[in-house]
Amino acid sequence: MEYKKMLEEARDKGLVSEKKMWDSVSGVSGLLDEIREDQPEAFWAFMRKQHGIMYDGCYDETFARHDVDVLRYSDAEGNELRGPHWSPEEIANATAEMAFPTGVNIWDRYVAFNTAYADFCKHFPEEQILQIGYDFYFADGGWKGPSKIWDYMCLRHGRK
Repeated sequence: MEYKKMLEEARDKGLVSEKKMWDSVSGVSGLLDEIREDQPEAFWAFMRKQHGIMYDGCYDETFARHDVDVLRYSDAEGNELRGPHWSPEEIANATAEMAFPTGVNIWDRYVAFNTAYADFCKHFPEEQILQIGYDFYFADGGWKGPSKIWDYMCLRHGRK
């Protein structure tokens, strides 16, 4: 039996209500809690897809912190680093004069600029990394989609 097919059949028979759908979501959520423990990669892949659908490819705090916390990179001195270089507050201050597309929030910026730092800290100073991150993620007029950083991170995690 397929879950989606069961829901479609119930809908077609007029058996679906909002309460039943939320009860069903609650059951799936319980199953996901088990999957999170046993299969974290599968859990985060599923959650990434669902989050992208619900939030139109924009970050919230939970997903932003997850994506930044898993960053692994080396600096110019060869030190192995992980996680954020900048806090959300530091990014807000450093990018206050930049104009962002409508819908971009601090969590989109948090992921974008920390990812840019992880990618370029071996070769560029912070000021240039901020400009590179801005140009790549937020000033790409040819990008067709709600959020380039969300799409980029989906690709980086092997999901789209």
